[in-house]
Amino acid sequence: MSAVVLGAAPVEALPRQVILLRHGDKVASGDGNYNLSANGLLRAINLGRLIPACFGAPTHIRTFFLNPDTSKNARSYQSAVPLGVATGINISISQASVEDSFMDGQDILRKAAYKGGNLVLFWEHRRMPDLARGLGWATMPAIGAMDFDQIFVLRYTRPGVPPQVESLSQHKLFEAPCFRQARSPLPTVPLPTVPLPQSVAR
Repeated sequence: MSAVVLGAAPVEALPRQVILLRHGDKVASGDGNYNLSANGLLRAINLGRLIPACFGAPTHIRTFFLNPDTSKNARSYQSAVPLGVATGINISISQASVEDSFMDGQDILRKAAYKGGNLVLFWEHRRMPDLARGLGWATMPAIGAMDFDQIFVLRYTRPGVPPQVESLSQHKLFEAPCFRQARSPLPTVPLPTVPLPQSVAR
């Protein structure tokens, strides 16, 4: 009997690369405001310039569920908008992700439409490890409540083999030549500031 590799991709319709990010910064008030903060908007615009320049043009942009009645989880979609504007790629919203992000990741690995693609996923941070497991990465650590800086790049080689994962800092990438020399239809805006750790944030 052959061994089963935990977290391995289940089928042959693999994307080439998946870029996984948390949505941009939020307001800290907790008063039911589901929008990005001003800093989060700066982050989204800069990511819209950075991703095509440093990781190649996306073939698909997908976001965590957005409640059409309450606007809850709007930040994931809002974070994706500048990238969609810059690349002309339509943004799809995962309707099932609020209940099962793991299966959303599995679906990405199964659908022929994503085969060989370069996907960018903006997600809710508490559901990111479940999504990562579905994408074949079984050991993604939890994301801190005020951590908006990480970007994860999953690269696929062949079926049955977990993706190669690279964890990067957005702020370090904002200093990289690929970003500094990027040409983009998006405006040049200030870089986002680094949020204070949650224990000292006000």
